[in-house]
Amino acid sequence: METNEARRIEATNAERYAMSGQYGWEFSPDAPNLLERWTVLPFNQRGDKRMAFGALSGAYQGLRFSVFDYHRRPTVTSVHTRWTNKKVNELDTLSIDTVWVVTLPAPMPNFQIVSSIESAWDVEQYPEPATADRKFNRWYKLIDTDPNVAIGVLTPQVAATMRSSKLHTWSLVGAELVYVENPTFGRTKPDEILATLGKLAQLVSLLPFHLGGGQAAAPPPPQPQYPPLPQYPQQPYPPQNPGYPQQYPPPQQYGQPPYPPQHPGYPPPQYPPPQYPQPGYPPPGYPPRGY
Repeated sequence: METNEARRIEATNAERYAMSGQYGWEFSPDAPNLLERWTVLPFNQRGDKRMAFGALSGAYQGLRFSVFDYHRRPTVTSVHTRWTNKKVNELDTLSIDTVWVVTLPAPMPNFQIVSSIESAWDVEQYPEPATADRKFNRWYKLIDTDPNVAIGVLTPQVAATMRSSKLHTWSLVGAELVYVENPTFGRTKPDEILATLGKLAQLVSLLPFHLGGGQAAAPPPPQPQYPPLPQYPQQPYPPQNPGYPQQYPPPQQYGQPPYPPQHPGYPPPQYPPPQYPQPGYPPPGYPPRGY
């Protein structure tokens, strides 16, 4: 690999590693498992020396996402001498695209739209979308997409967001949205990753999920509100069991005089009077001494 490309990959990995620590995301400097996962742009374009690097994955604004750079060599040009036709050099044409993959709250029909003015894609042979906005149609091409599905996906709100946010090349693959961008100059910087994630979150919020037979995940239902427990009046004093003498003087609100009335000629006792035993129990002298 050329020194310039090696430095570019190293710088990208260093920036993505710093982002992973800042936002609590997962990072991988090399992610070969992502090369064969999707068959949409840019992965279905020709080229060798394929590699995925600078891979981040996590959550942003409530959406699960992955972002990485996809490296390939689409062409190799051989340079020969003019007189002997001997090959003296090879010139590689390298392409590095940044790919964002966002997990959708519900699956969608297969859909792929591409910018018709992007020089990185050879899409002249594909049809234009057939929305009511003819100017919008001239800017884009549909790849392996049912025209009726495209009309359902490209609502006026979605089309306006694509133009205003410059989200030109993206696909719907099951429950994932795959967006690809070819940076014209330099690399995709951390602030550009965050800005694009914010735009994709807005685009996802406008997608018509009923086309895939499902709806966006609804928020959890509110917890049921139970009625308050009944409030029973509290009795000031529990009544004694019938048939048994009261062991404690009842309160004044029962209407009884203070307990017990004193016999005339006796001084008032210094301690509470003893409890009254039941008739016939306990027997006299109980308990026996020495027990």
